[in-house]
Amino acid sequence: MVMVDSDEVWSRYVEAKKDARGYRTKVVKNWEAIATIYSKDHATGAGARTGAECVQEQDTPTAEETPEVPPKRQRIGDATLCMMGQMKTSFDEALKTTEPLPMPKVTPPTEILDALKKVQGLGDSDIITAYTKLTANERSFESFMALPENLKKNYLLALPRSLLG
Repeated sequence: MVMVDSDEVWSRYVEAKKDARGYRTKVVKNWEAIATIYSKDHATGAGARTGAECVQEQDTPTAEETPEVPPKRQRIGDATLCMMGQMKTSFDEALKTTEPLPMPKVTPPTEILDALKKVQGLGDSDIITAYTKLTANERSFESFMALPENLKKNYLLALPRSLLG
């Protein structure tokens, strides 16, 4: 609520500023604290200092006022931030390498088809099924090639349907 010396003062103020009419009965929360912070009252006599002067005095300790204090223990949050900074640095260094990454080995489909044609006793439909499975999974083809010739047909026929994706 706006405090004025008299109703007459308020009336003259409202005549000059019509938008202020609703503020006569409006309550402002924490008005005392706001008034303390933003008031124009301040010391002007001996010992009065500005905020900048107070900060400057705090930044320049005198020899007799400065006790020897052990260094502060690092807080957990500070340690975590420090570790994260180190991780970022090592990650950035890893990205700076100029050596290209090796490309994964991919067997050409023609090589897979040639290997399947060499297996004795596979019909055309078996070759197509095995070809589809082996081209979808490089590891299965490597396993197939490591087997002796007498086991390759049984291996191909035993490949699960799940290899088709």
